[in-house]
Order: sequence, then C-alpha cells, then structure tokens
Amino acid sequence: MTTYMDIDLQLFSAEKKEPATPKRRQMAKEKGQVFASQDLTSAISMLCAAFALKYSTRFSAEIIGKKAAQIWSYYPGSPWGIEWACKALNDAVITLILASLPIMTAALVFGTMTSMFQVGFSFRTNLILPDFKRLNPLEGFKRIFSKRSLEGLAKSILKIVLVGLVGWNTLKNTWPQLAGLLVADLPQSVNIVWTSIENILINSSILLVLIGVVDYLFEWWEFEKSIMMTRQEIIEEFKDTEGKPEVKQAIRQRQRRVAMSRMMQDVPSADVVLVNPTHYAVALRYDMAKDAAPKVVAKGTDQVAFRIRSVAEQSDVFVFEDPVLTQSIYWAVDIGEMIPEELYEAVAQVLAYVYHVSGKLDAEGI
Repeated sequence: MTTYMDIDLQLFSAEKKEPATPKRRQMAKEKGQVFASQDLTSAISMLCAAFALKYSTRFSAEIIGKKAAQIWSYYPGSPWGIEWACKALNDAVITLILASLPIMTAALVFGTMTSMFQVGFSFRTNLILPDFKRLNPLEGFKRIFSKRSLEGLAKSILKIVLVGLVGWNTLKNTWPQLAGLLVADLPQSVNIVWTSIENILINSSILLVLIGVVDYLFEWWEFEKSIMMTRQEIIEEFKDTEGKPEVKQAIRQRQRRVAMSRMMQDVPSADVVLVNPTHYAVALRYDMAKDAAPKVVAKGTDQVAFRIRSVAEQSDVFVFEDPVLTQSIYWAVDIGEMIPEELYEAVAQVLAYVYHVSGKLDAEGI
C-alpha cells in the first residue's frame, strides 16, 4: 500500500515556482525573450495620431486648399492633358504627405517611445538570422492553433466589439447634429461629420489604450511565469557561477581587500603597535570603559605588517618592538578579539610604558 510518506519529495523540486535570477533574465533578454504589449504601442500611436488629426485639421486644410487652387490654375480654360494630369498627381501626392506629416510624426514618435519604454533599446544580430525551424509546416500548424494564438483571436474579437460599442455610443450622442445634415449647408455638414469622426477616433483610441495597459500587465505576468526556475536550476546556476574557481578567487580577493581596508582604518585608533620588527605587526587598543582586556584591531605579516607600521607612524601611534610578544599575540588572537589571560601581564607592562612615554597616564589620572 502506497502512503503519502512514500512520495519522492524530489518531484516537487522540478516545479518552476522560484522567481528568475538576474542571470536568467539577462540570458532571456539576449535571446530576445522580453515582454511587450503590441496592443499598447498601437493604441498610443493611434491616440496621438487622433489628437494630431484634431488639432492639425486647419493646417492640413489650408495646405490642401492652396494646392488645389494652384492645380486648377495650371491651365485655365485649356483642355486637360497628360502633362497636366502628371503634374497635378505629383503635386497632390506631395501635398497629402505634407498635410499628413503631423499625424504620421505623432504616431511614429510616440509609438517608438512606448516601445522603448517597454523593452528598451537592444540590437541582437541573432534575431535577424534565418530560423529554418519556422519553415516546418507542422510547427507552423501548431503555432496557428496554439494557446497564444487563440488568446490573440479572443482579444481581437473583444476589441472589435468594444470599439463598435464606443463608436455607436459616440454617434448616439451626436444624433441630433447628424439629423440636421439634411437642412444644413455644405460647410456646416462637413464640420458635423468631421467632428463626429474625430470623437469616434479619440474615444476608441482611449479605450484601446486601456485595453493595452491590461494587455501589458498580462504580458508581464506571462513573461514572469515563463522564466520561473526550479530550485534545482537555481542550485545549478549557483554552482556554475559561484562554484567556478576563478569566481571564488575573485570573491576571496574582494573580501580580503575589504577586510584590509577596514583593518587599516582601525590602526590610527590603536594604543600601540607591536612589531617583530619587520615580519610581524599587531595593533592593540584598550578601552577601559568598554573592554575587559586589550583588543587586537589589526595584524599582519610582511607587506601587511609594513603597511600597519607605516599607518601607525603616520598617525602617531606608538610602535613597540617585542618579537616574542608580537608573535604570541599574532598566532593566538584573531582580529576583534581580546588577548588571553596568560598575556595580560606582558601586555600591561607594554601599555604602561607606552602610556608613561606618551603622557596618557598623567592626562587620565591613572
């Protein structure tokens, strides 16, 4: 009979429940695996283009009107010919481009900014190389009927329905003005129709931006879920990075540099530095109010000993030569620890001498 205790708990380590590490995220980015909402980019481009259309209508109309009058004035009273038609077509195309320039610029600039905000700037040559796996018909068939494709289809249908409802509601609010088109003059009719189109575009764009924000959050959630790691993957990644000899060596070197810097910062606060005289150095500090015994604040051999002695001399810390006592403390006491009882008498004699020479005994009334 199988009980719950018989289940191999290692199976749970294969579940991807751990957040992705910085290295995993960097690898995903290098492969082009980033999250972004195309719906949000398109919606913001459309909204900015709609506002540009609304506020550049007069500018565009003036350009088109002037150019139209110029085209009709090419051959007044003359029959139209191929030369006139080619020149008119060329001017018309250029005029339309100039008239739509504010709209295209707004859509391009804000669309690019939205895309940059989502994924940043990244150029990867591996993304432009041909992927022959995409030529596989079976893989293409799977992509068509994949979960993501069905989700995209559902989003498209939802957007069409919602945009249709927004358009209908906008038209319903302008129904009285539209009903007056039958009795209005041409300029007034054009203004009513144009205003209705602008309102539909702007309201639909605002709705699409809201949908794009939701889609952005959904893409972020999907991306985070896709790059999640198992506990075993995290362990293996740690072994690959922290476990490498060169990485370990670099970490140890960095730790030694940090420890050395901190140790040298404590040397000026020492009461005395015991030396060998050249191969060993030990800095002692005794705070009678806090410590029960003198404490080692720095120690080292050879080059480190030389640096400790140099810092001590620069900081006017007394340097005392006692090879036996220096080596005894060096080998028996770690940095930050107090000296053992068997060395109390020898260290006390040194400190008494140092305090006497430096005048500290008289200053503190000891």
